Amino acid sequence: MRTENYLVALERIDGMLLQVIGAMKAEIVKQQRRNSNDNDGNYMQVEGVKLTKVNIKGISVDHKIRKDGRFQARYTLDGVQHSVYGRSLDEALRKAITGYKGKKKSKTQTTTFAEWYDRWMQLYKINKLRPNTLKGYNYTANKYLIPKLGKKKLSQLDTNTLQEVLNSIKQPRQQQIAGNILVACITKAYTTAQIKTNPALGVEKAKPHYNERRALTTEEMQRLLEVVRGDRFELLIYVYLYAGLRRSEALALRWNDIDLEKQTITVCHQVNEQRELTDTKSAKGNRTLPILPPLLDKLKEQPRQGEFLFTWRPSLITHELRTLFDKLNMPDINVHCLRHTFATMLKDMGIPDDLRTKWMGHSRLEHKDRYEHIREEYETKQIELLIHKFDTKSDT
Repeated sequence: MRTENYLVALERIDGMLLQVIGAMKAEIVKQQRRNSNDNDGNYMQVEGVKLTKVNIKGISVDHKIRKDGRFQARYTLDGVQHSVYGRSLDEALRKAITGYKGKKKSKTQTTTFAEWYDRWMQLYKINKLRPNTLKGYNYTANKYLIPKLGKKKLSQLDTNTLQEVLNSIKQPRQQQIAGNILVACITKAYTTAQIKTNPALGVEKAKPHYNERRALTTEEMQRLLEVVRGDRFELLIYVYLYAGLRRSEALALRWNDIDLEKQTITVCHQVNEQRELTDTKSAKGNRTLPILPPLLDKLKEQPRQGEFLFTWRPSLITHELRTLFDKLNMPDINVHCLRHTFATMLKDMGIPDDLRTKWMGHSRLEHKDRYEHIREEYETKQIELLIHKFDTKSDT
């Protein structure tokens, strides 16, 4: 009997304890809700800055309390969502902001120049640059920039450091390319919030450097054409001299690009080392130009074999023509000088600027200044005409 009374008493005590615990839980929940409604329910204070709970980019808060009595907040970085928890909305939101800022700051501080260069190339350059330009960028970066800047964090770079690296590059052309890379790469890091300031703004890049080339004289043209008469490169030399095509544009010519009836050549491709057709250097590279009489005669004589006029790789032509020019005692002449010769010839003939620019495939009118030269025979002729105008004994 006593045992039964004892068990009944225990059950009553258990029931009372459960009621007390339930009441305590309810009171805790009410207190948490009251705490979460502090600061008028619309704002919270974080490091002295008042932030809205609903308009923080990348951060969200669940206002509904979880079963475990906590609140949940989320923040997103690089497409990955992270969850944090707190005993109040205040605490959960504070943890979310701390995590968001901390990871973002950590990422900025630990990204090195080498890591960012690779990412910059993949995101912004690899699909826009021509293969040769891309190859040149990577060569310059890997030889001059990565060894000195690669391990440095982006946040550690300053203008003086960048300028010192550029100044240490002695080759003018490589210094120019390196400057272009640094300014574009670092500026993109700034505009995409990888760094807070842009040290590239104060960098002074090298001025564009161009190797001096010249046009062949009339006597040199005659000697060249005499030497290649009947040679396998004869037609190609005529294309360079009398159409002014770039080395790889000429090698990409197909017979359906030649219209003997209209006497025109249409340029729409160039070739790479694998003899694959690629786009021209620029949009203006796609052009149609007239076939001048010396070239027209050679084209009419040439038997048509296959799709292409020529089947050589660009590097082979550079090597073979270098040997040819050395044989003619023209050490300062290369294949590109034949294009300069065509441009100079057009100028000497009085062809208008706009047509010269179009036929050369230049993107800007001022490019002609680098390709057109004053030949001695042209200057002599102009002097004679000038003197003739002062000749008082000439007929009027």
